[in-house]
Amino acid sequence: MANSKKQTIGFQIDPYLESPKAFHFEMPLYHDFDLALGMVEEKIFELLSNRKTIDAPCIWCGKEGVFTAHEYMSDNISIPRWTTRHNGLTEIAYCCTRDTSHVYHSYYFKKGNFFSKVGQFPSVADFQIPQSEIYRKALGEEQYKELVRGISLSAHGVGIGSFVYLRRVFENLIEEARAKALAGDKNFSNEEYFNARMDEKIKIVKDYLPEFLVDNRGIYAILSKGIHSLTENECLEYFDTVKIGIEQILDEKIIQKEKADKAIRAREAIQKVHGKINGTK
Repeated sequence: MANSKKQTIGFQIDPYLESPKAFHFEMPLYHDFDLALGMVEEKIFELLSNRKTIDAPCIWCGKEGVFTAHEYMSDNISIPRWTTRHNGLTEIAYCCTRDTSHVYHSYYFKKGNFFSKVGQFPSVADFQIPQSEIYRKALGEEQYKELVRGISLSAHGVGIGSFVYLRRVFENLIEEARAKALAGDKNFSNEEYFNARMDEKIKIVKDYLPEFLVDNRGIYAILSKGIHSLTENECLEYFDTVKIGIEQILDEKIIQKEKADKAIRAREAIQKVHGKINGTK
């Protein structure tokens, strides 16, 4: 398949094998494995036969939920035999304990040592996008749409295109800082800024940026390299890492805004009380 991704030194290098949640809910379609490598086959069988609950957002309830295994690989079938079931197709389903009609389905195909996720309902994007809703206000509508497009493309196996949208989100954060610097510093030079490389631009406007972004400005280099020289599969592999970095930047931005808003409310309340006290004397 076009998006085939092969491990070379064992299952430890693949983050989607770290938990049932990552494997069943977050792994994109056509993410492939070579079952002959290391303990990959045993780990995948363990995940397919998982009966423990999974904590995850329920897109129907609109809140965090607990999901129980409804359809799963029977763990009393030996590993060599599970390849022949249903012509190599396996369906896994998890039900929300709050409402059992809320079900996540995922589908897998195995032939020989080839294993791939071939379907999911609701989609990975449907699962991930509601979790990004908290960033809508911090980003604004246009940039929020860019973030959602990036998540959607990654969920459908488009790696380079997903990086394009994440880079736009990152660049807009820097542009916002430039606008603030221009308005707040009479000595700010647009010419110097626009002639600088991104790493230098970030340093120029660092006082107007979240600290995490300044300390981890290498995110932009990863995004640019992804667009210009990484493969689709490499971009898909690194997407979550970069997305988490951008989310951390937005988390810090939200905290700063909440802190500033709280300071304004506190100042106004103090002034109001102070005025009342003075007025009674």
